[in-house]
Amino acid sequence: LSIFLALSLFACQDVVRPAIPEQIIPEAKMADLLVEAYIGNAARSNNNRVLRMGGVQLDSILYAKYEIDSLQFAQNTAYYAAQIDPYMRILQQVETKLSVVKKSLDSLALIDAEQQKKDKESFLDSAKTNVLNQKIIPAISQ
Repeated sequence: LSIFLALSLFACQDVVRPAIPEQIIPEAKMADLLVEAYIGNAARSNNNRVLRMGGVQLDSILYAKYEIDSLQFAQNTAYYAAQIDPYMRILQQVETKLSVVKKSLDSLALIDAEQQKKDKESFLDSAKTNVLNQKIIPAISQ
């Protein structure tokens, strides 16, 4: 019984939440930053070798664009993650913005596929015309 009581007392601990960062990033800016971070992580997972060979540091580009540093980003991420309501609002914005980006990319992919189809049809028509011309012109010349 005394062991159970001792464990119960030690199990009750204070949860320390991160303090508000000195340079807090507004929710809207944090959402934009996270959108670009997620896109960067996706790019890194698809083209990591290309990025490394090109010397591209996506995080550094992101920090420079938003005029922050890695510590400020980490502090703000920890702060917002501990604040449920603001964090949920930020994540909702991120989800909405990523959905818009996805729709845009899907539209571009569809346009590209249609253009490739037209190019292929044009090439095939051109090839058929060339073959016909090669057969008809010599026959007319004779």
